[in-house]
Amino acid sequence: MTYIVNINYLLRLIILLTLISNNSIAHTTNEETLFPDIKSLDARFDIILLVGVGIIPETENFWPNRPMTLVDLAAWVGLSEGLVEIKDSPDIDLLAHSALKAGITESLDGQANLSDVNKMIFQGRLLPTNEQAVLNRVDAAVYIAENITNIIDGDSWLQQKNMRVGPSGEVTKVESKINPDGSSLFFVTVAGETHPVFSHGKLANGPTDLHQWKGRLIRRSIIRDLGSMELWVFLEAYD
Repeated sequence: MTYIVNINYLLRLIILLTLISNNSIAHTTNEETLFPDIKSLDARFDIILLVGVGIIPETENFWPNRPMTLVDLAAWVGLSEGLVEIKDSPDIDLLAHSALKAGITESLDGQANLSDVNKMIFQGRLLPTNEQAVLNRVDAAVYIAENITNIIDGDSWLQQKNMRVGPSGEVTKVESKINPDGSSLFFVTVAGETHPVFSHGKLANGPTDLHQWKGRLIRRSIIRDLGSMELWVFLEAYD
């Protein structure tokens, strides 16, 4: 008997298993479990969103009221552009120097302003009203989160990174499947659209146990596009 192997299917399967390997409730984090110093911030969901899309590194704390330095901004860019392979805890200095080496920034000295954020994150495509305004870290996060979905010159920051805004609406189904290694894989359905959840997906305004999300109303969602396969990387519920 002859078997015909669908190579494209196998490649997609390998990618999926790589992305969701060791998926478990413990790997799905939210604003209560990721940064202990953002729980009372109005912008906490924006911060979690930026972690989910790969801009803000997962460090011990977020330090929201610290001035946004060029080192911070360069590290965020180094992470979002994939300039350094992250295995465990992110090395902020290494990430920042990767952006310097790539020519994304000319300096790592001093504080960052809106002009720096516009140049380094958005390739100068935005029109900030007060370019020289100095930011703290939470201000920078809010500004970036407000603009990553904006269509500028035909696409958005999200689209450049093979991501898109997902649907809002009710979570009508959460299905858990057990992988051969004993870990769990979650499929979540929102407004009729079903996708697996990335193993390190970020959740906002809801528990880390995805089983408890059935019936919740989604305010914002972000989906990563892998060609014929898509994954939830961020889900935020209404209060």
